[in-house]
Amino acid sequence: MARFGVQVSEVGGFDTAARLRDQAAAGERISGPAARRALTTAAHTPKSEGRIVPAKFAKKAASFLARDGAVLFDNPGAMLIYAFKRDNALCEPAPDATAPRQYDCRTGCGNTVRTDTRARLLRERADELDQLAASAPGPVNRRLKVNAHRLRDMADTHDTTAQSAKALT
Repeated sequence: MARFGVQVSEVGGFDTAARLRDQAAAGERISGPAARRALTTAAHTPKSEGRIVPAKFAKKAASFLARDGAVLFDNPGAMLIYAFKRDNALCEPAPDATAPRQYDCRTGCGNTVRTDTRARLLRERADELDQLAASAPGPVNRRLKVNAHRLRDMADTHDTTAQSAKALT
């Protein structure tokens, strides 16, 4: 799994859907404008049987699933899951896109979903930035602290808006 960007090793969102299903079943709360859609998608995405599939099949599977706008994409760098629907995407994907432009993730996108785990990761990253800021010179120190504060605000927003899977479905 890559630290930044969409996890490309999965087949058409199957792995992301399975993780979201498992997290929701374990009691993790979910937030974001696409939370309900993501849970519905995860519940209806076929379970992977653990087979190795050729890249050509993976592309066909992603295209097939994307035709109705129901594909989940993991973006560990942004600490988000996308329930990709082209009409809601602020990243301005191409008209024929079957995936978000993960490096152009924008605040307020209608495709975003965050879990309790992702909120915890935001706080951990904020703590890392604070540690870096402690030994950084003035302007860099301030920027790192601002970014740490922004990440904590995102985690706090999740905490105040997140709901259980049961409440969302």
